[in-house]
Amino acid sequence: LHVGVVPILNVALMPPLLGLFAASHPGISLTVEEISSTEIETAIEEGRMDVGLGFLTRHSPNLRYERLCTDEFALVVSEKHPWWKRRTVQVSELHQHRLLQLFDTFVMRRMTDQICLKHQVRPRTVAELNAIETLLRSLAPLEAAAIMPKIALRGREGLKLRAIPLRGKNLGLEIGLLRLSDSAANSAVGAFTALVKAEVPK
Repeated sequence: LHVGVVPILNVALMPPLLGLFAASHPGISLTVEEISSTEIETAIEEGRMDVGLGFLTRHSPNLRYERLCTDEFALVVSEKHPWWKRRTVQVSELHQHRLLQLFDTFVMRRMTDQICLKHQVRPRTVAELNAIETLLRSLAPLEAAAIMPKIALRGREGLKLRAIPLRGKNLGLEIGLLRLSDSAANSAVGAFTALVKAEVPK
């Protein structure tokens, strides 16, 4: 079974899911690839991948998008950040605020750009990175913040970061399962889908 997962969900969700799936289906070998939402959609359509975990863009008429849970964008900061003890932050306060950003090839970056546009704020981008782990580990040394879904911090508890709730419009996003509309006949896809639907919402 070939599974695609977006970078933000890989650390947060895959280790426990892999353990549970291997225990209940020892005869199925897994390949897990960390790639972007857009690449997952293309790979599934072309038959190079069986199923994906990512954001529900609903771009393709050939795919089935199944919502597993919802999340919200928050302001991720380290303990060195001046806002570390804040309870909430208004999106409007992010104007000219020091931010670390992902490349605009990430769906998540395009989402955060839309949030800033809607709230008419222009943060100061200190650095653009193409790896989430590096970005999160750079928040403390650069004394900057990042706009990310709260799930980004799951599995990364040792980094001493926190997600401060943001106040504004259109901050929610859907996390879900992507597969071909007619993939139900594939028993491995069916088994993985059933496991993910049961476990991820928890």
